Amino acid sequence: GDIFSAGVNFKERSIAGKIIITEGMAAPGKVADLMKGGALAGVFVNPGENIHEGICTSIWGTPDLDNQGDQPTIPAIAVNNPSGLALIEHAKAGGSIAFSTTLETKWRTIPVLVADVKGTVEPEKYVLLHGHVDGWHHGAGDNITGDATIAEIARVFNANRGALKRSLKAAWWSGHSHGRYAGSTWFADEFAIDLAQNCLAQVNCDSPGCRWAETYNDLSALTEANDFVTATISDVTGIVPQPSRPPRAGDYSFNGIGLTGFYMLSSTMSEEARAERNYYPVGGCGANIEWHTEDDLIHILDRDILVRDIKMYAASVLRVVNAPVAPFNFRATTAEFRATLDTYQAAAEGVFDFGMTYSALDDLDQALDAFYASIPADLEAGTPQAVTCNDAQLRLGRILIPVNYSRAEAFHHDPALSVPPLPDLAPAMQASQSNASPAKRGVLRASLTRGQNRLVWALIQAAETARAATI
Repeated sequence: GDIFSAGVNFKERSIAGKIIITEGMAAPGKVADLMKGGALAGVFVNPGENIHEGICTSIWGTPDLDNQGDQPTIPAIAVNNPSGLALIEHAKAGGSIAFSTTLETKWRTIPVLVADVKGTVEPEKYVLLHGHVDGWHHGAGDNITGDATIAEIARVFNANRGALKRSLKAAWWSGHSHGRYAGSTWFADEFAIDLAQNCLAQVNCDSPGCRWAETYNDLSALTEANDFVTATISDVTGIVPQPSRPPRAGDYSFNGIGLTGFYMLSSTMSEEARAERNYYPVGGCGANIEWHTEDDLIHILDRDILVRDIKMYAASVLRVVNAPVAPFNFRATTAEFRATLDTYQAAAEGVFDFGMTYSALDDLDQALDAFYASIPADLEAGTPQAVTCNDAQLRLGRILIPVNYSRAEAFHHDPALSVPPLPDLAPAMQASQSNASPAKRGVLRASLTRGQNRLVWALIQAAETARAATI
């Protein structure tokens, strides 16, 4: 099963007042389930010989007045698989366990390093290349390799800055794991307006250059960047990637602003390679199970793979920095919207009608078709036409990304829990559960009406943006 985010199945048994032993990683959703059930504590049995470090809070970055009460209030510990299985048998035999934990929660200063390499044509516009500088124990694969990749790209770009049309902003965050993305969240908060006005894309660099990582099948990209990512990785490495929707993780602290993002994790070993080694899924290190353990050491690194990955990241950033118009296609985004909407409409049949959304989507598709068709192939970066088109691309992202990746208000942060596509419409999947209760159906319809209003208004604004920029 899902060892990261699957909930805890109580099977209608009371867990109140008990210490619960359960299998999987100690993730925020699981700890929240135990808290809701009244458990005293959680013991999480990891799948391997090593204990994988992590954090249990769902609060993204620094708490605010709205979520400061969401901190976990029960202790949680992780044990390795042999010890955990022994504990399970001990519990089945009627035994008891006791443990103690030490938790330190306080305000502290953490380092955030940012390097600027200025371009020559539109220096105020930039790509944000970022990764976390802190790691569990030695953290060779997660994330020393990523930090080295960012540093090398910043060095090379600085040495050749005269060839850059726009700028590179390279950032190394602290607070990635022990602060639930505290560094990138602080940056998103402190520089939100500049990011909204000028950031072409955010590119995450985590766990490149690990041994046996011969595929790009476990990296993420927002839908509008999928074609760009696929073409770039294929051109540079000869490997065809399989980008997927980013989960709510990995220093993607910019969804509420609406930044196009790509790459979360990096190259990884194939499913066949994992199966040959009897490896279970982990969250980095190219799928090496040393991830977040004391054994994340230099032996899991591969120099040739790291060089290949550095070239891939460098090409990806350079192509965006020097493109006359940001190379993203929001027609792919609306196609994703339509597929998601089809799923929700089928689930809500007879309960709610998304016709207004379909109509707004049709109009936006027409506007986007005309916009992209009007962009000349020979545009030069920085010319008035290019600036108009590029500003429209940025504006489309600021409008369409939040409604697909965030339930929170603009410039706020969703918790570190799963966010479904078009989250305001996702309650449609509960429609069948409301059939027996008029009250539940009324509440569901109210929720979907408000969600549809938010989405349709965004689609209208996006269509207006595309039409205004059509040359």
